Formats: sequence, C-alpha cells, structure tokens
Amino acid sequence: MTIYELFKKHKHRQRIVDITRVFFEEEFGYLVTQTKLHRHLPFQKKIKAYVAKEKLTNPEVRLRRVFERLGPTFLKFGQLLSLRPDLVPPEYITEFEKMQDHVPPISFKEVKRIIEEELKKPLDKVFSSFETTPLASASIGQVHKAKIGNQFVAVKVQRPGIKEIIEEDIELMYLIAELVEKEVPKLRDYRLKTIIHEFEKWTLKELNFNIEAYYAKKIAKNFQNSRILKVPKIYDEYTTNKVLVMEFIEGIPLHNIEKIKKAKINLHKVIHNGYYVILKQVFVDGFFHADPHPGNILVLKDGKIGLIDFGILGHFDKKLKKYALDIFNTFIHNDPDKAVDVLLQMNPTSDVDKDELRQDVRDIFEQLSTTSIEDLEIGPLIRETLAAANKHHMEIPADFVLYGKTVSIIEGIALRYMPNFNFFNETKTILKELIDYKFLANEFVDRTKDKVSDITELVSTFPETAKEILDKMRRFKFDIDIEDKDVRQLSQELERSSGNIAMGMIIAALIIGSSLIMQAAGSRWLYYGGFVLSGLLGMWLIHRTLLVRIYGE
Repeated sequence: MTIYELFKKHKHRQRIVDITRVFFEEEFGYLVTQTKLHRHLPFQKKIKAYVAKEKLTNPEVRLRRVFERLGPTFLKFGQLLSLRPDLVPPEYITEFEKMQDHVPPISFKEVKRIIEEELKKPLDKVFSSFETTPLASASIGQVHKAKIGNQFVAVKVQRPGIKEIIEEDIELMYLIAELVEKEVPKLRDYRLKTIIHEFEKWTLKELNFNIEAYYAKKIAKNFQNSRILKVPKIYDEYTTNKVLVMEFIEGIPLHNIEKIKKAKINLHKVIHNGYYVILKQVFVDGFFHADPHPGNILVLKDGKIGLIDFGILGHFDKKLKKYALDIFNTFIHNDPDKAVDVLLQMNPTSDVDKDELRQDVRDIFEQLSTTSIEDLEIGPLIRETLAAANKHHMEIPADFVLYGKTVSIIEGIALRYMPNFNFFNETKTILKELIDYKFLANEFVDRTKDKVSDITELVSTFPETAKEILDKMRRFKFDIDIEDKDVRQLSQELERSSGNIAMGMIIAALIIGSSLIMQAAGSRWLYYGGFVLSGLLGMWLIHRTLLVRIYGE
C-alpha cells in the first residue's frame, strides 16, 4: 500500500495528518520524508522535512514526547516498550519509563452515568458513599474511593470511548508499520508489526476489567492465608467490562521510603518479601504480576505487601521456568557458553551466527570475572543478555522478557534504598526454599518420562517412516538402486534395534527413577524393587541380543 492509498482509503485521515505533524515537530522529519508522509504537511513544513537530517540529539527524549503528545494509545505503546529490553536500547527504556500517564479526569456526572449504565442500578443503591474527586486519573480509566456498607472500596471506571480510540489508533499503527517496513529497510529488523500485535493483545485485555478481576482473584488464591501479601478482594457483582470494584487497601506506596521508615517498618524485610512474592509467582505458580513499579506496590501497617493494578500479567510454563533457572546458574558459574545454549533453546529456529553471539555474551559475562558475586546485579545481566539476543534477531518469549524486567524493577527499587542488598544471595536463598529437592526430582522424573516416550515413539515408528520416504522417492522417480529384499532386511533390523533401544531406555528410566524415589520419598522397597526389575529386564535384553547375533532372528 502506498501512502496515497493509505490516506485516500482510511476513514481517519485527520488522525494520519496529526501523527505526521507531531513526528515532524519533534524533528523526525527524515522519517516522515522516507515514508512519504511529508506530502500531507503544509508546503513550508514539507520542505523542512525533505531536508531534515537523520542524526538527532536525544532522539529517545523526542520519541517519548511524540508518544505523550499522541495520546493514550501511543503512551501505552511507549510504556509497553519500556518493558522490552530485548527490543529497545537501554537509553530509550530509561526515557520511556518517565512517561506520565496522568490526564485530566472525566466529570463525576460522566462517571455516575457509566456506573449506572453498567450496573443497571442508581449509584446510591450500590454505594453508601462515593467520593466525587478521583484518587487517580489515567488514560484508560480513573479510580474513586467509595463505600459498600461499612467497607471502603476502590472503583475503577473506564473512560468513555477509549476502546474505540485505541482500536482506531492500532489499526493505523499497523498500516504505518507496513509503510515503514517497505520504505525504511533498516527498520525492518525491529519487527514492528509483531510488536504492535503483542501490544494490541495486551491492551485489549487491559480494556476488559473482567480480565483484570480474574487475574487479581487468581493471585489472591495462590497466596491464600499468606502472611506477607495482601491482594484486594474483588466485588464480582459490581464488576463489568467497564467498571471494576475492589477492596480499598490502605498503605504506603513503596517509593515513599521516608514514610515507611517513620512507620518503623523493617525495610529489608519488605524488600525480601517483595522479591519472595515475585519468585513464588514465577517458579511455583507460573503466573506473575509483571508491572511491579513502586506505584503498584503498597506497604501495609503490619508490614505486609499490597499489590494493586493487575493489567499486565506474565505466564511461566515448565520450559520457561527451566530456562530462567539455567540462566541464573550461568551467572553463578560464569558460563557464557551455557547462557548461549539456553538462548538457542528458547529460539531453536533462529538463523544466528553462533560465534558472534557467543562473543557478545562472553563480553557481557566478562564483568563476572572482575566483580564478586555479592556485588553483581542480576537485572542488568538479564537485560544485557536479552539485548544481545535481540541484536542477533532472536525472538525471545515475551513472558521471559517480562520476568527479566520484573526482576530488574524489584532489584532497582531495592538497590535505590538499600545499596547493600545482596540479590544473588537473596535469590539463592529464596529459590532453595521454593524449589526443594523433591520438586526438582519430580520435574526430572517428568522430563525423563517425556524423553523415554519421545525416543520410544521415534525408534518404533522409524521403519514405517523410512518405508514412506522410500515410497515417495519411487513416486518422484529418484534413481536409487535398492532391492525389495534389502529394504525388508533393513526394516527387520530397524524393528529389532528399535525394540532394544526402547527397552534400554525403560531400564535406564527404572534405575534413575528408583534412585530418585529413594532420595525424595525414602522408600527402600520401591528402591530395591526397581533395581531388581531393571536387572531382570537387562538380563533378558542381553539374552535376546545374543540369540539374534547367533541365529539371526
């Protein structure tokens, strides 16, 4: 699609002009010209855009201003990019983190109308009191304090028309990304359409308050009866796509350290508990709060941590848990080559220059040889390792990146207020508590069973697969001189071999399983029984193999 076709066909022509103008005014004239969007500027600005230089001073600051000026969609897009160190250079992330999502509040009259439309009840029939001035106002919605009976609640109300605005802007972003990838070759490697798709998926979820309510309830269930974490109760009967009612939590925002100290709350314990909460969510629950900036974390009077705002959540399956643990071990053992292997496992189809990637990762790990473990920061190591993967166009799972960013945020908060906080020791201590030997043994047994099953299936189906390949080669008239007798002999030999390999794998699994059962469960009968059965099967396999060699059957 040309820019002329884009402008002619698109129903929101004025929005295209507005986007073009803002990029031009923030001195991205060269980009406006390369994409041919300069045609929609006034003549004088069109000339300036045409002669604009590509090299700018502080482009990251200018891009932040572009996003802020273009409204809620682009602002949320910038905030998402700040969570992706695998895609965005560090200086841009630092700048995007400064984005302020504060907008003028909508009127109480409008808030009342939305609530009554959504709940199908008058406001005063639901709430015994309702504060007309919002506690906070952001691009997607605003929060009011209210009361249901004697219980204080927080009421989040979605801005009218915001869903339509964001959907229209995302449609435009796709079209402009297509144009940029076509006209500006050096930006193709940034996979703009993939990033926009991810942004669309997350943002549309964030616009559905029922999804946020579900996330909050799931985390609350995972920390039921917890002595360290408080998750607000959700009032399901008063929650819809556009209205979210939850328990109001009274606490001190984590960034207000002086107030926390005045309340005589143990800051070290708060940081430790916060990190424990994150690691438990990641490695035990497989479901974690992925936007733990200080404004979303409250410290309660009793020292508990309170989580609010459940718009961005990450999911960790068994594979991602393993990758995360493996990466952490590479830091402990200063093993950059193993770190590269883990990255390649996460992205096995990537066409990567492995030697260059290894050298880049070795350069990152060089600091491990000059700095003690106690002084190392995990966040920057994860961020730089992911940046190296991005440099080589590797697509790392988004949830793994969110995990890395989450750890970086918590570590940054801790080191800002407690410079002596030792994250390596904290991580080892917490993981040892969360992931005990029995858990690891079960994981290993599961993986062993999976591998045995995979290999057994592979070798048992290989003769049939080989025959299919030969049949296909005959159909396509490949000139291969193999007699049927040879094929039959090969098939018989493969069948015998597959049986032997499968039995060997089962025996190996029995031996390993018996050892793990002994150490994890302490059952001697199962331990000895497993070894006896393994021995009998082994003797049978040896006997069978010798018979085949002697008699050929």
